[in-house]
Amino acid sequence: MRDLQKLVGGLSKSGALSGFLGGVAGGGLTSMVTSKKGRKAGGKVLKYGALAAVGGLAWKAYKQYSANQQGQQAGQQHQGQPQQGYQQPQQQPQTLAADTYTPDPRRIHGQTFDFAPATISQQSFEEVVDESNEGGQLILMRAMIAAAYADGHIDENERQNIFNQVESMELSIEEKAMLFDELRKPMSMHELVAAVPNAQTGIEVYAASASAIDLEQPVSGQYLQALANQLCLPRELVSSIHQQLQTA
Repeated sequence: MRDLQKLVGGLSKSGALSGFLGGVAGGGLTSMVTSKKGRKAGGKVLKYGALAAVGGLAWKAYKQYSANQQGQQAGQQHQGQPQQGYQQPQQQPQTLAADTYTPDPRRIHGQTFDFAPATISQQSFEEVVDESNEGGQLILMRAMIAAAYADGHIDENERQNIFNQVESMELSIEEKAMLFDELRKPMSMHELVAAVPNAQTGIEVYAASASAIDLEQPVSGQYLQALANQLCLPRELVSSIHQQLQTA
């Protein structure tokens, strides 16, 4: 099995990943995991690896989103308003425009994903990034590479520096070949979304993308907005992911 945690760590050192996970994979994860806040973020999912950190961050964001939604429903009941079941949040994060609302059921390439609060277990998030699930780890790594290239700031010289860094990494020929392929031709957003098998993976794909991208570039926000739309993520869940990124 490929050591995808090591691949992501190497990419961060090469400069391919410039966001939160660049610091995490480059050495910042140890302090995050060993701190009290880090231990609470994802329990056993926060192993020492950048991909595992995505799982913990996504789970924490989903918990926050669930608590917020359940609190709003409880408040409506307390005020004597009739409960209509799961209500879509009206507040949107900065990365999403007002016209991006997608009603339930949330269908992605013919599949119905349920992002409703408190319906996805922590174990489901852990399974996506488990070391035995190469497919789950691989799609997160590909999501990070695609996001890092989305801002168009990797010119030919930077690309060559990344390739040289990958060449110097202690990887097998197969692993290097896979990385070179991904770096030369990152997954398109359509291909990435089509590869998402379930709701929890979709949440982690968005978290991984937001973690790796340069959020200071305007095109980055456009990319994340389009990705959230295609993944049909509720706006308030997207907001919770960004809040977790800011506080991690």
